[in-house]
Amino acid sequence: MARLKVLLSIGLWVCLAGGTGKLLDQPVLHLCLNRPTHAILGTHRYYFSWRDFPTAYQNWLSARNWCRKRCMDLVSFEKPQEYFMLKRNMLADGIRYLWTSGRRCDFSEACQRPDLQPVDVHGWFWSGSSVRMRPTTHRAPDNDWSHTGGFGVPQPDNRECATGQRNESCMAVLNNYYNDGVRWHDVACHHRKQWVCEDSPLLLNFVRRMNPHLRL
Repeated sequence: MARLKVLLSIGLWVCLAGGTGKLLDQPVLHLCLNRPTHAILGTHRYYFSWRDFPTAYQNWLSARNWCRKRCMDLVSFEKPQEYFMLKRNMLADGIRYLWTSGRRCDFSEACQRPDLQPVDVHGWFWSGSSVRMRPTTHRAPDNDWSHTGGFGVPQPDNRECATGQRNESCMAVLNNYYNDGVRWHDVACHHRKQWVCEDSPLLLNFVRRMNPHLRL
């Protein structure tokens, strides 16, 4: 319950920071029961938006809500196998960019905690699970922040903020966009991209508690 409250609290502030004032959507039973699947890793199902809607692009919040209605959330790379699996499919399908659940903590006073400073290094988390990401300076094949971007500097760089626009508060995977291969980039959340969902244990368990007679 505590983690669910944290998740909902984070979701509220993310929406307000994104300028929409919209809360995160709740699961919809019939959509959860019939959630689509393009890959399975362990016990998790994964959905690739481009395989059903090749020309559909959404901003980060809309993509996240699409997943949440189906008892899923935007993908989080908490295990190396998840990222490597997605990377293979992204390359195989020729996908140029997609949203993940990666989020920069810049939406409340709590983000000023000393252990989160500097935020661009220590303040990133997977919003789908509320798990903190590793420091962005710890470069590794499964912590794959790019060495370059629009300013030619390592990611994350919050480039749009530096040019007087919005914070680059959401994490996308880009496929050779800056001649850097498949890499992680911070991007302003209003941009429209394709997306990947994965099963959300929090949302699935919530729906199971409300409907104990059903098998999800």
